[in-house]
Amino acid sequence: AGAEVQKPLATVVIGGLISATLLTLVVLPVLYSLFTKDGEPNPQDAAAAAAQAQQAAETGHVPTTTPGPIPATTVLLVGLLALLSGWARPAQAQNTLSATTAQPLSLSQALQTGAAQNLSLQTANLQIEQQRALGRTGYDVPRTVVDYQYGQISGPFNDHSINVIQQTALPPVYAAQRRLLQTQTLTAEQRARQQQRDLAQAIRGTYYQLLVGYRRAALLHRQDSLYRRAAHAARIRYQVGETNRLEQVSAEARSQELRNRLATLRTDNEVLRRQLGQLLGRPAPAAIDTVASPVAALVAADTMALSPDTNPALGVLRQQATSSQQQTRVENLRRLPDVRVGYFNQSINQERGFQVVQAGLAVPLLGGVQKARVAAARLGEQVATQQLAYAQAQLGTQLAGLRQQLARARASLSYYEQTALPQARLILTTAEKSFRAGDIEYVEYVVNTQPAWQIQENYLDQVRQYDELVTNLLALIGTEPAAR
Repeated sequence: AGAEVQKPLATVVIGGLISATLLTLVVLPVLYSLFTKDGEPNPQDAAAAAAQAQQAAETGHVPTTTPGPIPATTVLLVGLLALLSGWARPAQAQNTLSATTAQPLSLSQALQTGAAQNLSLQTANLQIEQQRALGRTGYDVPRTVVDYQYGQISGPFNDHSINVIQQTALPPVYAAQRRLLQTQTLTAEQRARQQQRDLAQAIRGTYYQLLVGYRRAALLHRQDSLYRRAAHAARIRYQVGETNRLEQVSAEARSQELRNRLATLRTDNEVLRRQLGQLLGRPAPAAIDTVASPVAALVAADTMALSPDTNPALGVLRQQATSSQQQTRVENLRRLPDVRVGYFNQSINQERGFQVVQAGLAVPLLGGVQKARVAAARLGEQVATQQLAYAQAQLGTQLAGLRQQLARARASLSYYEQTALPQARLILTTAEKSFRAGDIEYVEYVVNTQPAWQIQENYLDQVRQYDELVTNLLALIGTEPAAR
């Protein structure tokens, strides 16, 4: 009898426990999430989505993402999307074509593309071929003089005469001229190497500027997302009377300022993409690998064994000094007399067979002009030698200064990466949680998060400065860094 009385009570208790568990763990959290949303997405998710959308819009590269759970409404839309798939095929094919024509380039691929397609390098190669063709003109013998006469040369009868004369310099003169042209060819090759180094410096600098620009855009995206969320919350709090209008106006003004900065940065990045495309010899803006590290892979220890002797500008000056020496030698040899040979054949009174062979020397009676040329060539040789010595000393000083600046910049990057950036992330996380929980107001939220955003912007400025130092150092030493 007792069991029959307690059975309905047990049923109610057990059913209540089960239903209360479901309400507490499932129904109430769902209802809370639905009714407490303020219309803004999660700041981390919004920032990540905005960064991916910006990356796809600016570079043409769609980043891969891990698929999340499929919403229930998506299943209902599958049939409609299947019906529209036939209409979407042309657009998809066009998007696929545009994606394949604008593949993102790594730094090494960009350098290789520029070396193969840049018009200035192609022009330099043509100038080298032109100088090599001129090298075959070293043995430039003067033209042969042929005179023919017919008439009453030595009597009443018509006779004829043929006179052939050839004047030439001594063989050492032509040998010296050929060596001079060869040194000029080497000078053209050194100039082409210098142009290639300048092009690599420009490509590397523009590439790293783009990487830093994309990182700065992502930072502004995250900042704008959080401040927009805070502005929305401030607007709601103003509508319910929990705060004054100053907080709402301040939040909206800050959000608009961030959007303006972001639009300016997008324009700057697009200009850099066009500049990079022009350096690569392409008509369209270049797309780069945006996931690459914006920090150049070179440290001060890697430069200790490097020397400015490999600098292309020094190579040009060395060749110019050698060319000046060869020019002096050529001018000295031109003071020697020229050799003159001839052959004369004449008929006299219509009798043939009168022949004469002649030889002689062409000696300059006034040698002051050639002496002046020799003196000018020697002065040019001294000028080239002094320019080379000055450039060597100057490049040595620049290399020592760049090493010191590079070591200081590397230490500053280490400080940001190991200390400042983790602290900035902690500040942002703590301030966001406190603001969402209502522990701090908007003004406190802005004041507390501003140093964190400033730290991250200062880090990007330091990265840009470090990349410039690395780019200048590599251009100075004239060698590529070792692959990492």
